[in-house]
Amino acid sequence: MYSIKIKKNDNPLLNEVIISNENIKFKSIIYPNLGASIQKLKQNEIDIIDGISNNQAGLDVYKSKYNSSWLFPFPNRIPNGKYSFENKEYELEINESNLNNRLHGHIFNKSFSIKNHEAANNSASVTFSYSDEGSSKGYPFPYELEITYNFSPNKLNVDFYVLNTGKTAFPFGIGWHPYFNSNNISNSVLDFKADNQYLIDAQMIPITETPLKFETPLELNGTFLDDCFITKQSEASFKTDTYKIDIDFSSDVPNSFLQVYTPDTRDCIAIEPMTCAPNSFNNKNGLLTLEPTKNYNWKVDLKF
Repeated sequence: MYSIKIKKNDNPLLNEVIISNENIKFKSIIYPNLGASIQKLKQNEIDIIDGISNNQAGLDVYKSKYNSSWLFPFPNRIPNGKYSFENKEYELEINESNLNNRLHGHIFNKSFSIKNHEAANNSASVTFSYSDEGSSKGYPFPYELEITYNFSPNKLNVDFYVLNTGKTAFPFGIGWHPYFNSNNISNSVLDFKADNQYLIDAQMIPITETPLKFETPLELNGTFLDDCFITKQSEASFKTDTYKIDIDFSSDVPNSFLQVYTPDTRDCIAIEPMTCAPNSFNNKNGLLTLEPTKNYNWKVDLKF
């Protein structure tokens, strides 16, 4: 039987929604006020997701690593924070000052409301909602979001829903930024289907496509990655000594995109599904547009 507990903290940024099932030794924790990000996914005593600790040190880590954050209205970087849309110029606030970029959109630090939660014998779900009136610098487009986490044995399904509540169309893309733990990253194996990846400039911005630099499946060994791959299928897998995951991420465009990053700590890997390429507001690769009153759904299935 699944159960859901809402736990408040002296610091509301650290409030938790705890989903558990003792029968299958399962526990998950979501932080509503950190962009409805999932910071724990544990089964059979194995921590699958690398999340933050429930203290100030954890908040400091989140600011630099964006653990499991949802990336909207764009993932990754926009150089100098500048882009144009429908013959208008916009300038976003810079939040990666060392490279002079806007990084990872606007919602990673927003407070979401708990709209609904249900627990049953073999499943549980929690829906979080957020509304933006279009007051963000450089992105004057109002929208509403809902993020629904659906849990069942050995599976997490996430439904990301966005509604355009404004009077004009807006550009957007969506991404997810989870890190997955590995006690032995060198022996871990990453797999996905792609022919090409991006070469990047000094600002970490894609400049051109190039053939994939390695074959997949890839045993990581000493490989360090911070690359975006143009995937032929919206799928990826990661296998460690203790668990294996499969990620399915929907895409309505000819290509989908996968950012992969291996931190210097060599204890985890970021596997980031995205609907678009980095800097899509300018290069248009995978860029989506949402008309007034229209909505868009993006789904991510994680099997573990």
